[in-house]
Amino acid sequence: MKAIILCAGLGSRLNSSKPKGFIVINKKSLLERCVNNLISVGLKKKNIYFATGFKKNLVEKKFGKKFNYSFNKYYKVTNMVYTLFNTLKNINDSDVIITYSDIIYDKENLKRLMSKRENISTLVDFKWKKIWIKKNKLLSDSESLKIKKNKIIELGKSTKDIKKIDGRYVGVIKISKDILPKIKDLYWKSMTKNSKKFKKIDMTNFLNFLIKKKYDINYAKLTGNWNEYDDFVDLNFKI
Repeated sequence: MKAIILCAGLGSRLNSSKPKGFIVINKKSLLERCVNNLISVGLKKKNIYFATGFKKNLVEKKFGKKFNYSFNKYYKVTNMVYTLFNTLKNINDSDVIITYSDIIYDKENLKRLMSKRENISTLVDFKWKKIWIKKNKLLSDSESLKIKKNKIIELGKSTKDIKKIDGRYVGVIKISKDILPKIKDLYWKSMTKNSKKFKKIDMTNFLNFLIKKKYDINYAKLTGNWNEYDDFVDLNFKI
């Protein structure tokens, strides 16, 4: 098993001068929490990749030479999916955990996701409404996630129809080594055909793209508290 931490973004909505992963929650940065979770479930430092962009030197200085680093030099004009596949050039023979760097979640959820045998799985929170109501973001920050026959058939689209939302996409994905070469090939071929779209595509839209291409997206149920840090409302929310 290998892992990729996506940490190339600027964190502009938080007026941050550092990557968002450097946000400190209860005396520990989000990146440190993410790394600790991965190590606690058995990943070795040499199998953890930081997918960097904005101020990559800060990440490298913080975590040192025992980890791997992949720099997206086009981070200003691309999105996290490009950053991901830029990093996946280095990985061919292993299942991969992909995690956002601006989230907090319990390590038990990683174990549950890692145990999934399907080719593509992601963490889903089925009790997300409680958190979003507390943050007063239920209508302003709601995204679709539809499940049918235990598979995700749509996610990430803006909606105000809460009844049609089966759960919340968390931002942690597992891809098996069996399907990884096909997905990498699909992405780079799609880049060749439509580079403007696929340089900028975000993760949920890419997952929707995979669904349209008949790839099954499965899920593991998230338990316990979690939070994402997109703005100051999130930053001030206590989990």
